[in-house]
Amino acid sequence: MWVLIPVKPLAQAKTRLAGVLSPGERQALVRHMLDDVLAALAATPDIAGVALVSADPAVARIGAERGLRVLPESAPGLNAALHGAIATLAGEGIDTLLVLPADVPLLDAATLEQMRAAHRTAPALTLVAASADGGTNALLMSPPDLLSPAFGAGSCAGYCRAAVELGVAPTLLDLPQAALDIDRPEDLARLEFQTGATRTREFLHRIDAWARLRHGASESPVTLARHAS
Repeated sequence: MWVLIPVKPLAQAKTRLAGVLSPGERQALVRHMLDDVLAALAATPDIAGVALVSADPAVARIGAERGLRVLPESAPGLNAALHGAIATLAGEGIDTLLVLPADVPLLDAATLEQMRAAHRTAPALTLVAASADGGTNALLMSPPDLLSPAFGAGSCAGYCRAAVELGVAPTLLDLPQAALDIDRPEDLARLEFQTGATRTREFLHRIDAWARLRHGASESPVTLARHAS
């Protein structure tokens, strides 16, 4: 099994958190979340390889420092970039691919093992939905190009329908450690009292992000932005 992680250019990341975190803090948050995801992958046996796909040179440096494969975006936009990266990996003979976002810091080795154990013989599709909007927080496919990338709100149900149309019974898993992605202030609030996400939670604690959330609950986004700057 290979793992593919798309990473948006850091300067464009997590804009919905602009009322809580400064631009530099949002970039740091993405790096810490990615570190937590990569730590989970490193603790999971028998993963054949990990690749990042990004147009950001800073992300490419992160990948190179960790000995990961880095694939450039073949076209702008998440799904177009993934389409090119998946085609590259599939063309090299990879038979199973897990596509993960970089912003699921609670992910751990036990959750990854549950995904792999539930995955069937090819052709097969195993998914975890995002708890907030029905998007897709884990997409495990055999072969890796079983379905075209179509990430976004409601995409998990869309992938399931597409699989059924191909005659493949999808496996939809309820795995809380993979279901929480960090996009909005509400997601940050949910993360505060979780276990795991060691690097991400330490960073958020260090910059008093949760105190900002509590202090700014009744304040305007403009006021919150001043606190975050």
